[in-house]
Amino acid sequence: MKKLLLKFFIGLKHNIAAEPDRLIAWVPFYFALGIALYFALPFEPNLWFSLGGFELCLVLFYVFRYKNFHSLFIAMLLILSGFLNIQAQTLYKTRHIENITDKTITYLRGTIQNISYSEHGKMRLMLTDAADFDKQLKGNYRITVTPEPENVQIGQCVEMIATIFPRKPLAIRNGYRLDRKQFYESLSAIGYSNSETFVIDCLPNTTHNRFRLALNTWRHQITTYIDSVLPPAQSGVVDAILLGEKSHLPHDIINNYRDSGLAHFLSVSGLHLSAVAGFIFYVVRFLLALFPAVALRWDIKKYAAIVAILFSAFYLLISGMAIPAQRAFIMTTVVLLGIIFNRQAISIRMVSFAALAVLIISPQALISISFQMSFAAVYALVAFYENHRHTTYCQHGFMATVGLYLGGIVLCDLVASLATAPFSLYHFHRLALYTSLGNLSAGPLIGLYLMPLVLLCLLTLPLHLALYPLKALGLGIKLLNHITDFVAHLPYSVWQTDALPLWALILIVCGGFWLCVWQKRWRFWGLLPIIGGIIPLFFAQSKPDMVFSANAADIAIRDNNDDLVMLPRQNDTWTKSLWTENLQLKILKQTEQENLQISDLKCENSGKCIYKNIITFDNTGNIWLNGEKINTSAGGYIFLQEKAYWQPLWEPQQRAWER
Repeated sequence: MKKLLLKFFIGLKHNIAAEPDRLIAWVPFYFALGIALYFALPFEPNLWFSLGGFELCLVLFYVFRYKNFHSLFIAMLLILSGFLNIQAQTLYKTRHIENITDKTITYLRGTIQNISYSEHGKMRLMLTDAADFDKQLKGNYRITVTPEPENVQIGQCVEMIATIFPRKPLAIRNGYRLDRKQFYESLSAIGYSNSETFVIDCLPNTTHNRFRLALNTWRHQITTYIDSVLPPAQSGVVDAILLGEKSHLPHDIINNYRDSGLAHFLSVSGLHLSAVAGFIFYVVRFLLALFPAVALRWDIKKYAAIVAILFSAFYLLISGMAIPAQRAFIMTTVVLLGIIFNRQAISIRMVSFAALAVLIISPQALISISFQMSFAAVYALVAFYENHRHTTYCQHGFMATVGLYLGGIVLCDLVASLATAPFSLYHFHRLALYTSLGNLSAGPLIGLYLMPLVLLCLLTLPLHLALYPLKALGLGIKLLNHITDFVAHLPYSVWQTDALPLWALILIVCGGFWLCVWQKRWRFWGLLPIIGGIIPLFFAQSKPDMVFSANAADIAIRDNNDDLVMLPRQNDTWTKSLWTENLQLKILKQTEQENLQISDLKCENSGKCIYKNIITFDNTGNIWLNGEKINTSAGGYIFLQEKAYWQPLWEPQQRAWER
């Protein structure tokens, strides 16, 4: 055994020494590992312990500087750096956000930072610099206003009576922590207005706030203009690809794009930034080439790259600066800088630099779906390119070129789909099976028609000349919507499965990263953890017999057909959508819900019910399991086969985002 281990480590050291230029790719990996460890803790760590661990690691690194432990201590320092970065930013957030513990009706005054709309079309105001009479309130407040005020604008100050709610975790195992997302967005509470919304005078804002409000105002004006020019099914998509604003997207349109494998088109990301930057680069270069005195004297390719960087920054600003847009901007800028400084741009180094930059600025991005899927796809595509860039293809004629183009679309889609599939299974528990068909059908339309029009709209909107480009873009979006609708509704277009366990996702991610980073044959070692992570998909996981939301406001149980159905209570729309997506909840029609009869469920006139002779619950939020009352404050699952129940790890003072 010792000889085998020794031989293994010698081989490992030899392989690493053969690829020293790839070690830089592990920097963001270890940094991200530190961030992941912070979020994995069941308690809020002490900052002094974290700082002490970092300093101890520095001391050990100095003491053993002449030994062969450099790589180990560098990895530990990177892990602790990521841990300290997210911890410091979390502590900063806790001092700039209100600790609201219960539902409250209050007077609320604040400055409108942004205006959006719910999926039901109701106006939502994001208020900053908020106050309750003379008491200043920290953080932001998102309020759904009814009735909808007229002529309100971003930057105005408003007042109202509002009901606000604290952040609470969702009763979804392995689900997306919305309360944590809201915490890092500095959102203290959400709520709805109980009165009319009145515009009032307020003090001038700081320079930073004035710039942000001006930018949001311009974005809102563009959105309003687009909505007035195009019908909702087209304007919602245009808002998403131009401004990153998805609140106007109809729900069925979102589902069609997701189930056809084209959801990436609705997010301003590499497709959009690279296409726009590429068009700007070639247009500027072409225009400069028309003047021989300029083209023969200056390197016009570099000047075109500078203009493309500036325009990409402009696009990033008006798109809302979402995580995929930040990643795409950094990578696009690095590519263009490679042109300026005559360096190779497309490499794992570039992707790693972009990942590290995003994680340093916004470490909480690591747990966002957009970051995970975006970087997974790009890492896989760049690794595939690096391993096959020297492959030559014989082209003979126009048809061969077209075939190569279509084959490239299918191949790139296959690589990106395989890379993002684990995250889709973990977060959404579904996988689109016809992504290649969707991308093959829509690829030429997007690349040759829609993206040039997106660039034209970006150029003409500030000049108020975007009417006809927007209408032309709307026609293309209409055709694209038909394509996504057709592909999404094909038989077996979506494969739904049980949730992928977290440990399985971690195995797949580590194996996939290993496979992408190295170039020698030993990279195929990464297939072993990938296979280990895939195995749970072929084994059915135990399903909960009962699911209940916070304080048992909503309850779902298994019916006679073993389908999870919601009992006819208040049936919160958000809770219903979460259970439908994560637990395959069966949606009943109104008449079916009113006449719901389950043989294992017996209810009394008082509202007290007994399910399978084991679970008892009533209308006041109480649940008893085998006669023992359980805590329903945060929701949870009950598994009768395992004679156990699961609840979110939630205590008011447990983690920073739950305080």
